[in-house]
Amino acid sequence: MYSDASTPSSEIDAKFLLEWWDALFAFVSSERLSPPDASRMYAYIAVGMYEAQIAGSPDYLTLEGQLADLKGLPRPEKGQVYDWQTCVTETMYLVQDGMLARYFPAGVSTLNKLYDKQMEERKAAGVTDEVLERSKAYGEELADVILEWSEADKYVETRYMQYKSPTREGHPSNWEPTDFNQTPLEPFWGTHRTFFVKDGTQCDIDKAPAYGGKGDTTGELYKQAKKVWTVDKTLTEEQRTIAQYWADDPSETSTPAGHWMEIMGNFVKSENMKLDRACELYALVTTSMNDACITVWHTKYRVNLVRPKTVIQETLDSKWEPYVETPPFAGYTSGHSGFSGAAATILTSRIGDNLAFIDSSHVDIGLLPRNFKSFNDAAQEAAYSRMYGGIHFDCDIDDGLEQGKCVGNYYLENIKTKAAHTEKKGTEAK
Repeated sequence: MYSDASTPSSEIDAKFLLEWWDALFAFVSSERLSPPDASRMYAYIAVGMYEAQIAGSPDYLTLEGQLADLKGLPRPEKGQVYDWQTCVTETMYLVQDGMLARYFPAGVSTLNKLYDKQMEERKAAGVTDEVLERSKAYGEELADVILEWSEADKYVETRYMQYKSPTREGHPSNWEPTDFNQTPLEPFWGTHRTFFVKDGTQCDIDKAPAYGGKGDTTGELYKQAKKVWTVDKTLTEEQRTIAQYWADDPSETSTPAGHWMEIMGNFVKSENMKLDRACELYALVTTSMNDACITVWHTKYRVNLVRPKTVIQETLDSKWEPYVETPPFAGYTSGHSGFSGAAATILTSRIGDNLAFIDSSHVDIGLLPRNFKSFNDAAQEAAYSRMYGGIHFDCDIDDGLEQGKCVGNYYLENIKTKAAHTEKKGTEAK
C-alpha cells in the first residue's frame, strides 16, 4: 500500500485541515443540520480524508475491509508522485459537496473559495501542475467511491418512511411531544448502517425505570424527575453556564459532534500533528460518534421513555418549564452523553489521560472558554449539562455515557489503524 515516491504524509503539517472543518462547522450551523445528520456527514468526510493520504503513510493501515461495506477503493499508481495534501483537499471538497447537494446555501461559495485558495497555496509551495492534476484526479476517484458507499447506509430510504408515535394511553412511561407541533426527529436513525460496531443494537442498554403516571410519586422515575426539578429550582450561575455551553443548538453551533471535533482540532494545532496522525484521529472520533448516535437513537425509539417535563408537570408542577427547550424525541438515552462518551474514550486513548486543556469552541457565540482536567471530565460535564437544562434524567445521562464508551472501547479493541511495526514499538506515530 505504501507509496515511497512522494513526500510521506507523516511529514506534512495537518493545520490546513482545520480551515476545512471550520468552514464546514459554519455551514452546519447556518443550515441548522440536526446532530444525527451532522455526525453522519463528518464521518464520511473524515474516512475520505484518511484514505486519501493512507498510501503516503508507512505507519497506518487502510480502513477498507474493516468499516462496513467499505471496499473497492482506488489506489495511487505505483512509482508516481502525489501531493497528499492535494489528495485530501480534493476528497474532502467533493465528499462534502456530494453530501450537501440537497442544500442550497450561500455557504457553498465559502467552501468553493477555500478550495481555490488551498489549491493556489499548493502551487505556490512548488507542486507542479502534473502532480497537482494527478493528485486531484485521485482525490476525485476516491470521493466518488466514498459517496457511492454513503448512499447504501439507509439514510435515503428513511427520508420517506412514516412513523407513528406509540400512545401513552395505558403506557404512561411512553414519550410524547413536550411542545406544540413537535415531530419526532429521525425515528429510523437507529436502523442505519453503522461504520464499525455490528449494528445499532450492539451497545443497546435498557435500565430505564418505569413511570406509573400522574399518581406515581414513589417510583424511581418520579424520584429522578424530582431531582431534575430540584436542581432547576436551585440552578446556580455556573450550572446555567454549563447548560448553555454544551447546548450546542443546531442554529448556533456545529452540534455536539462538531463541538468534540473542535476540541480535537485544538490538539491538532497545539501538538503540531502531521497529516497521518490527524487523519486517524478524525476518522476514529467521527465514525465512533456516528455509531454512538445510531446506537442511542436505536435505544431512544425502542424504549421511548418520557421526558422530565412531562413527569414534572404531571406530578410536581403543572406550569414548570425546563431551562433548555426539550428536543423532539424520547429522552432515554441522552445523545449528548453518547457522543461525549465515544469521543472522550477515543481521545483519551490517542492523545492522553488526565490531560488538562482549555476549550474555547464557543467564544464566537459569546461563551467564555472552559477548563477541563481531562477528556472524561469534559464528557461528564457535557452529559450532566442536560440535567441542568432540565431535559434529561440521571438514567438518560449515565446510560448514554455507558453506550458511548461501549462504542469507543469496541473501536479501540478491534479496529486496526497502526501498522505492525508501529505497534511492536509501542509508540505513537506522529
